Amino acid sequence: MEPLPSRSASNGFARHKEDTELETLRIHPNSTTLSTVECIIAGIYPATLVLASTFYLLSPSPATKESYFSQKSNLFNVIFVKYGWFWTTLVFLIHLSRLRISSKPKAALRWCLATAWWILVTQWFLGPPLMDRAFLVTGGTCEMLDAAGPDAMGMSTGKLLITSAACKLQGGRWRGGHDLSGHVFLLTHASLFLWSELLPFLKAGIWGWVSSAVVAILGMWWWMLLMTGIYFHTWTEKVSYWAGLGVRKAR
Repeated sequence: MEPLPSRSASNGFARHKEDTELETLRIHPNSTTLSTVECIIAGIYPATLVLASTFYLLSPSPATKESYFSQKSNLFNVIFVKYGWFWTTLVFLIHLSRLRISSKPKAALRWCLATAWWILVTQWFLGPPLMDRAFLVTGGTCEMLDAAGPDAMGMSTGKLLITSAACKLQGGRWRGGHDLSGHVFLLTHASLFLWSELLPFLKAGIWGWVSSAVVAILGMWWWMLLMTGIYFHTWTEKVSYWAGLGVRKAR
């Protein structure tokens, strides 16, 4: 007669089974309900941009177009959005802590891939990031605000300001090209990544304070996306983030 498994072994088996079920839900959704939820979530973000632009255009009061959130110096933008991937990563690490060791490498790989795409689009792509390259290709240049002559443009050294960061550092701003909205890309990309991590837990009926933290940052990213849609960028610049976002869905 074989001995009964110990309580710790039984608990370990149960946790391993739960972990396996979560991964199965992530990769092989076995019901139409999850697919419907994914479609709804993916549709929230373009719908938000449509709502924001409609609100801005139809607003009867000029005062509505000037608010705290229309200022780039508002605290939500300065503290959270400008460091959006840091906060997204922080919440992801909290989420990662509740996974079993066997699932952590896969989750870390997903984060690495999402981070790499964020870097390529907004930070660096063998030089200027993809969003700056798109701006330059469409005829954009760095316009100096103080008309300080060719030296301010770096012409004396034979160099051009080919990144938005370098342009701002020299006191200039992008003019003339198609400026893909980095805020829209970041907020949507980060949100879909976090949704893809959270949905398997919600499907399994697992909540807790970690899920609450993820939902809290998702709510903030949605609100700031709405504010960006109302006050910043042209319509084409806001929707062109899809090109940078690529074909991504909440898995």
